[in-house]
Amino acid sequence: MGITTQHVQTADLRVLERLAGPGSGKPVVFLHGFPQTSYQWRHQLAAVADAGYAGFAPDNRGFGGTDKPGARVNRAMLAQDVINYLDAKGIERCTLVGHDWGGIIAFKTAIDHPDRIERLMLIDTLCTVWTSAGPHGWWFKVPGLAEEFFERHHREFIEVLFAGRDSSVLGARPHNPWDAIPPGPRPRPDWIDNDDLDHYVRAFSDPDSWAHAISCYRYALPFHEVIDDPTRSSGERYRSLSEQDVADYWLHPGGLESNPAWPRFPDYGPEDRHKRYPNPAMWLYGGYLGGAIEQGRTKIPSGNPFLDQFARYFPDLRARSVGGGHFLGEECKDYVNECLLSFLAGAV
Repeated sequence: MGITTQHVQTADLRVLERLAGPGSGKPVVFLHGFPQTSYQWRHQLAAVADAGYAGFAPDNRGFGGTDKPGARVNRAMLAQDVINYLDAKGIERCTLVGHDWGGIIAFKTAIDHPDRIERLMLIDTLCTVWTSAGPHGWWFKVPGLAEEFFERHHREFIEVLFAGRDSSVLGARPHNPWDAIPPGPRPRPDWIDNDDLDHYVRAFSDPDSWAHAISCYRYALPFHEVIDDPTRSSGERYRSLSEQDVADYWLHPGGLESNPAWPRFPDYGPEDRHKRYPNPAMWLYGGYLGGAIEQGRTKIPSGNPFLDQFARYFPDLRARSVGGGHFLGEECKDYVNECLLSFLAGAV
């Protein structure tokens, strides 16, 4: 079944959307990650359409063909964008699927509006706890650094992430936080062809998209240190880290990881830590930059604040490991589709 592309007007945005499946089918809404667009969901849209569901994939605010108003963003605003989109489409309840930044937005939507989200699937993403494996979270807070990087390297950045280009073209720290991608020539992955690459290069060649990406990371993820405190009813308190605090960690003379005061697992949503999403949730995770991972593990990972956040927020949680890196819906489309359709059917 084919995928159609059109615009829809929400309360305050003109949104580009990709649609597939019968209009009478149960709705499944997909939210894309950074630095992608709704195009990343082409395989999942086809799968749910063939199974009789109605698939909807909007471009997020600031990306692709959706409006780029330039306003400073926060998570509540981005979640409201989703609710406004559902309202514009006449969707009362849906299954919501989010990857990467789309997962951050999907979590906030579901935790604040559980009556609108019947089921939630999160794909290689997070809820409110950042991970020490993502140094770019600190890098984005340094004034001017991301702006200069994307102005110089927007095309090369996409080609390194998706097409196997030698990562040394991006430079070293502190200017480039993606230095964990090994330098040297790498083969282009078999999951991305010329048309796919051209789409992502064109989409991320828009300076307004860089600005929105920077706004998301710099302002919508206000890092807090979580401190144990038995005198509080929650057992913890929070120390807000200013953008300058976070920038200083990144610019530490010995590097971020050598600073003993560096908080390995900051939380950017302490206002949500008491909330729970009561409906079924599924978490798919890969092995991004961490080497190969066995596919099909069903045990819910735990053992540090990043891993533990999923069981914290989702009392009805199931998990699956996916034998890919980070862009799982494209890298491992068949297994992701299998998990998605099983979850939609209530079989897992």
